[in-house]
Amino acid sequence: MYTLDESLWPLAIVQRSDTTTDSEMESILRSLSKLIHRREPYVLIIDFSRSRPLTHSQRMLLADHQAEIADLAREYCKGFFVVINSTTARLARAVTSFVRPGADQHEEVASLPEALARAALCFEQAGVARGAIIARAQARR
Repeated sequence: MYTLDESLWPLAIVQRSDTTTDSEMESILRSLSKLIHRREPYVLIIDFSRSRPLTHSQRMLLADHQAEIADLAREYCKGFFVVINSTTARLARAVTSFVRPGADQHEEVASLPEALARAALCFEQAGVARGAIIARAQARR
């Protein structure tokens, strides 16, 4: 199951827990498309720390989605962090990325506080002070 928190905009946090159905995957991808079509600078954090791996079909849906939004993402997504706290999951993701590189330019981090701290730096580099303030406030929680 996914939850998308847009209340911290321009910081968007997706948290995924347990397993995801194909229908849920399609829904979150539609939501992410809406975010990028705002055409405003933002940082995206996806927290996989409490989830099971995506299925093959879900990985393909994600890859197709990333290819579709690649141009807009390069322009508006100022940072993209994926929280993976499992060494095994990190290795599997690295192998998958090597075999089929994605259009996304994400960075993998070990914890949500680390992702938030790095998001604040991305916002500063992009000149989005409000985003940096929000990310740092969330990191202190």
